[in-house]
Amino acid sequence: MEAILFHQPFKMIVVSMTAVIILLLGLLIYRYIYPKKNINLFLLLILISILPTISIFRVGSYQSGDLSLHTKFAMQFFDNLREGVLIPEWIKNHCSGYGCPAYLFLFMLPYYLISLLHFTGIPFLMSTKIVLALSFIISGIGMYVWIKDELGKVPGFVASLFFLFSPYHLIDLSFRVSIGETVSMAIFPFLFYSSKRYIETKKPIYFVLNGILFPLLILSHQVTSFVILPLVIIYSVYVWFRISKKSFSILLKEFLSLFIGILLAAFYWLPILTEAKYTKYGTGIDISFSPFSDFFYSPNRFGLLFQGHMGELYFNIGYVQWIIIAVSIYLFFFNKVHGKDKKLLGGVLILFAIFFFMMLSISKPIWEITPIIKDFEFAWRLMIETMIFPSIMAAIIVKTYPNKKFIVLLCFVTVMYTILNWGNRQTEPQINDAVLRNQQVFTEKRGKWGIDFTSPVWVNEYMPWIGIVPKSHIVVLSGKAQIVQLKRVTVKHEYIINAETNVRIKENTYYYPGWEILANNQIIPINYKDKTYPGIMIFNLKKGLYKIDVIFTNTWDRLLGKWVSGITAIILLFYVIYSIISVKLLKRISSSPKR
Repeated sequence: MEAILFHQPFKMIVVSMTAVIILLLGLLIYRYIYPKKNINLFLLLILISILPTISIFRVGSYQSGDLSLHTKFAMQFFDNLREGVLIPEWIKNHCSGYGCPAYLFLFMLPYYLISLLHFTGIPFLMSTKIVLALSFIISGIGMYVWIKDELGKVPGFVASLFFLFSPYHLIDLSFRVSIGETVSMAIFPFLFYSSKRYIETKKPIYFVLNGILFPLLILSHQVTSFVILPLVIIYSVYVWFRISKKSFSILLKEFLSLFIGILLAAFYWLPILTEAKYTKYGTGIDISFSPFSDFFYSPNRFGLLFQGHMGELYFNIGYVQWIIIAVSIYLFFFNKVHGKDKKLLGGVLILFAIFFFMMLSISKPIWEITPIIKDFEFAWRLMIETMIFPSIMAAIIVKTYPNKKFIVLLCFVTVMYTILNWGNRQTEPQINDAVLRNQQVFTEKRGKWGIDFTSPVWVNEYMPWIGIVPKSHIVVLSGKAQIVQLKRVTVKHEYIINAETNVRIKENTYYYPGWEILANNQIIPINYKDKTYPGIMIFNLKKGLYKIDVIFTNTWDRLLGKWVSGITAIILLFYVIYSIISVKLLKRISSSPKR
């Protein structure tokens, strides 16, 4: 096993090249055996998309990137589910051991998927790797399905390769290991496809599919879903204008399906909007920009490696992608593309120009005055959506010039120049689930950038105890008491306290709206603004015997969000049942003999 799955990156290149050669030999043998039979492009696409995922399954975890981080998040997410918390919000062994509401603000879908795989007996680390690999492969399938329906089979194949092997896609997969963004890229191509099919066919199945895909996109990555929404709306309007028999009602229903999707995810986004102010996340973050040159060139390995030796990243649009953009501009302005393809190409060029401009530092004033997007933190997050545009341009070009040799060369170069990025720089084979279980999610340090962004706003990040995991879950600050811990799960801590005198007690959990302390079933005040321990829950007891329950409950916004999501899910379910019954009745009527 160790001889095949190399840990060193330069050895991984050998594995990648060997896989490429095996695939090429397989294609040559297939062509030799079946000289007149066309190669199945869908199957070929899947085989090619597997190539960058091979390195993921090396033993251990990555030396850089967030593979270990997301695995540790998934572990405690699963703990919540195992304890009966179906919508996890609190993470107990994080934020210096005091816990914080990380899952209220983190993407949830990747952790649900990892938990589902782990439930079948697969280790957490391997489950995380499987989600990454499958998301990458499925993203190519989604792009193929969408663009094939839009422009044809071969253009769909080319678009999916451009999408899969865009530098940023590989950076997300192997270097950053941004599992939320990677999962989101497996969803939104299908959302474009289902929106197109619903407007063209008016079939209820696509209405329902929209209503399911969009909340999944929201749960996979909130920033991506926020940016993709206007693109889906623009594309839906474009498709609507193309159809011969326009019905304004079908466009409204398309928007309604997206709105239903938003309501289905209300349990997630409503608390983010209302409670961000209670965390460091809501204190404001300056938007940062990547250097202009990074979009064109990486200084590593003759420009072919998009990660530096110290883990620095270079967000290149892509060398072949820039050529495709230049050719697309020429074809558009010199009328080499006609009809609906020219309209699509023009729209894609305009959108690319807008997105590229927004990633440049000169756009900073727009970011600062625009609500919500000013909290994106990194302007280069728009790279996810920017990858779509050169992919569509490439598809239009090969449809306009369907020369087989040109298409084969274009695809080969697009795939192969990225080969140095088919894996992280190095793995640490000693890392496994047991090792990650005994680690903090990440080690916090004193200072503004040393603590988690979901830490409650009342926490002073410069206090001397920041970064030091408390030795005990509960401490008597003054007075005398005997304490026995009965139970401690993520959202409920139970104690028996025999206060021999009046006592002041510190329960080593960060306070956040929703936490309540009950003494003999009576809610008592919580002091979370103590000068010595700001943000930590402190309470007072008079002399006596107490059963103490520390419980994390729903706030009004979390409860409202869950009710909205639940009611919307029931309505959508009734619509599905109604649609199925209606279709069966229509078939029965149409098949019955006429008198």
